[in-house]
Parts: sequence; structure tokens; C-alpha cells
Amino acid sequence: MASLIKRVFPLPVLLLYPVAAVLCLPQAKAWAESRHALHAGYLMLVAFVFTCIIMPIAMEAGLRFGIVDAPDEARKQHTGVTPLTGGLAIFIGFCATILLNFHFSLQMKAILSSGALIFVTGLIDDRYGLSAKVRLAIQLVATAILIYFGVRVTFVPPELGGVYVECVITALWIVGITNSMNFIDGMDGLAGGTGIIYAFFFAAVAGLTGQWYMLFLAAAIAGACAGFFPYNFRRTKPALVFLGDSGATFVGFMFASFAILGEWGDSIIDILVPVLIMSVLIFDMTLTTFVRITTGEVRTFGQWIHYTGRDHFHHRLMSLGVTEKQAAMIFFAVSICFGIESLTLLFSNLSNSILILIHSVLLFILLGFILVRRSAGKTEKAVRSCP
Repeated sequence: MASLIKRVFPLPVLLLYPVAAVLCLPQAKAWAESRHALHAGYLMLVAFVFTCIIMPIAMEAGLRFGIVDAPDEARKQHTGVTPLTGGLAIFIGFCATILLNFHFSLQMKAILSSGALIFVTGLIDDRYGLSAKVRLAIQLVATAILIYFGVRVTFVPPELGGVYVECVITALWIVGITNSMNFIDGMDGLAGGTGIIYAFFFAAVAGLTGQWYMLFLAAAIAGACAGFFPYNFRRTKPALVFLGDSGATFVGFMFASFAILGEWGDSIIDILVPVLIMSVLIFDMTLTTFVRITTGEVRTFGQWIHYTGRDHFHHRLMSLGVTEKQAAMIFFAVSICFGIESLTLLFSNLSNSILILIHSVLLFILLGFILVRRSAGKTEKAVRSCP
């Protein structure tokens, strides 16, 4: 019993309980809300503290109920059984922050209810396993909820299909981004750190453009991911907990929803601001999908969603000779660079925006070519060296 209590309530976490109590005081909330410049920071701090407090409990729950991940040489880097309930702590910390501040619009309610559906589906998948068809069906149901409440892309003119084409694009975007975040959750700290970076830039854009509902959501996600990060990305030791499908798909779904919820500007180029924020994630999904299809490794949606090869951006970086931690840091650095470009795009005129996009596309094409060629060369050399 003493060992259990120590695992669930470690001393560093116990020190956060009085901090959480102060943050929950009505006076603290009122003080933060009266200062727009500090409100986002307050939301991030609340989500961070809540998630840190809940994480040990979530980890113990994962071990108790068998929601764990065993070593897998095909993809996983860890060597021991690890709970998959980091997403549970993120979800609870995020929801507690939103409920504490209680600012809702109809579209925000749609995003939260759909996100909860995605999370629960992922949690069931982590424990029992679900087929790709079931997961796709539920993701489409969640997308349908968003569309019903007006959360969809709105840039297709009537003569090109209008609302019908918009619904198709919305579904493809939601499903693609939701699963792409899950795809990169194969290295300690990568998905959590990427979540912090993307949420920060979404919050920055929301704050600069006065989109307060998106600011609430993005700030809470940033803080929740930051609360998860220290447990998952440790300097010399393996991760204590993983996001699991529940956490990765939930965070990915929220980012996909932010991109649709936001108002990015009047120009058709402006709608690419969220694409640029998540461009490294999109690049990874596009590169791996293209290579897998051209090589015949993936032929169906089920194979696409379940394929666990070591051919993602971060794996290809490691083929260049960098360590796992270094690959994650490079991934973060490139994501930050393109996040800064997204802020530049937001305030640029049309000609400058086009130049930024051309630069970004060419850079990703060059990067993809180098990584694929380098990885192919490594593989060919390894095959030739075999006796």
C-alpha cells in the first residue's frame, strides 16, 4: 500500500497540489480574465498543473487495467512494458481547464464533444484493439458532428460543388491530421513536444487575431501536452508513459479542428496558415504514404492506419546518424521554423505569401528527396554487406 501511494502521489507532484488550489480560486481566475495578455498563460499553467497531478494516477490505472504497450522491434524504441494512459491525463487536464474557465460557443461544444468521442475510441483501442474500419467510421461520425454544427471548410465556390465538396475536404482533413499525429507517436517525446509547439502557434495566431475561443482551446492543449512531456521525454532514461492512440488521436483531432475553426484572412492563401503550422506533420504523412504506396507496402486504408514501419521523418533522420533524442530535437526545430513562417504568412501581402509558400514547398521536396535517397542508400549498403 505504501508503495502504491508513493507511485500515485510522488513528492514532486504533491508540491503542485497547493498550486492547483490557488489557480482554482475565483480571485485567480478573475485576475487572469481581466488581463488578456496573461489569460492564455494562465490557461496553459492550469492545464499543465492539472495534467502533472493526474499523470501518476493515469499511469497506475494503465498498469492496473492492462492499458500498456509491450516492446516491438518493428517500431517501438522502449524495452519494457509502459502504460498507454498519458492521453488520459491530457484529456482530463484539458477538460478540467476548459470547464474551470467555462467559455463556450456552439462550435466549441461541437469540437469538445467530438474530441471526447475520438478519445474514448482511442482508449478502447489501446485496451482491446479496434479494426481500421471501426476507427474510420467513428472518426467520420466525429467529423459529421463538426459539420452539422458548422465547423467545416468554407472556401469552395458553388460552381465547384460548394458545400458538398467542402464536407468531403473537411472529412479528409480531419481523418488525415488525426491519424498523422498518431503516426509520429513512435519516439519518446516526439508527439508530446510537437503538440506543445503546434498548440503554441495556434494560440499565438488566435491571440493576434482576436479569436478567443480558439485561444482557450489551444492554450489548454499546450499546457496539457507540457504536463505530459516530462514523463515521456527524459534525458537519459526511457519514457514512463506513452500518449497511446487515445492521446495522439485526440490531440491530432483538436489541431485539425482548430484549422477549420479559425478565421485566417480574406485571401485564399491565408487559409494555408494552419497548414504551415502543421507542415512538418503533413510532410511526414505525405512522404511515408507516397513511399509506401509506390513500393506496394500499403494498398488499403487498414494497412495505412496500422502500418508500423520505421520510415517516418524521425526514423529517416536517425538513418543519417543522429540519436533518437537528437532526431526529436531536429523535428521540433523544423516545426518551430515553419511555425514562425506561418506567423509571417498571416501578416504578409499576397505576393510575399506566395513566395513563402513556394519556398516551403521546395524545401520539403528537397528534404524528402535527401531523406529517401539517404535511407535507400543505407538499406542497399546493409543488404550488400550481408553474407
